[in-house]
Amino acid sequence: MLRTACLGLSFLSALVMASPAAAQADETGAWALSGGFDLIELRAGKGDDVFLWDGTFSLGNATDQLMLVTQGGGALGNQIDEVQARLFYGRAIGNATLLVGVRKDFTPHPRDLHAIVGVQGNVGTRLSWESYAFLSDNGRLTGEGQIVYQLPITDSLYLEPRVGVGWSAQGVAVDAVESGFTEGEGTLRLRYRLTPKLNIYTAVVHERLLAGTRRLARAQGDTLQSTMAVIGFGFSL
Repeated sequence: MLRTACLGLSFLSALVMASPAAAQADETGAWALSGGFDLIELRAGKGDDVFLWDGTFSLGNATDQLMLVTQGGGALGNQIDEVQARLFYGRAIGNATLLVGVRKDFTPHPRDLHAIVGVQGNVGTRLSWESYAFLSDNGRLTGEGQIVYQLPITDSLYLEPRVGVGWSAQGVAVDAVESGFTEGEGTLRLRYRLTPKLNIYTAVVHERLLAGTRRLARAQGDTLQSTMAVIGFGFSL
């Protein structure tokens, strides 16, 4: 399964953080809790059906935030094979938020701990983006990025294309990863807003290995890419 990074899978983007409590915090400077789950979904393709989640919870105001991100997933009916949590401090500068923090992997590498630097931003009201770099406790440098666009169709219905990519500064033989870009994901979600805080969606997602990692997987006879149908929902506080 493509690492939820691209999703990068991040559990709420800045789009979800716009709750009434957060809006009040912007005006008063008081700290308030916001967030929710951007993605809770089931992916079905030629292989195993996959369950995936991605959520973010933020405590802060318009300038400073403490942010907890939780991501994970796995084959439906089997053991969850990927779980991680990220804890950030964020500082808003213009239309961007600079982030520093730590990431803890609980599965599949329960001893892995990473330092993180990242940035989230937006262009207008429809386009948002995020990028992160991770430095593990054994010196491995990796990263991920994602762009999300919202295209309204009606007041309640909108298209949400996403493109994400992951990279590694070093090759890691045990993980079948070469240096450079390692994986990519493109998703087209059609979301319907049931209430201001709850939406449902269907989607098509395409995942593929990239560059040297793709060549290595081909030589080993591993799967190079997959396309899956998706159903899911998201909600905010």
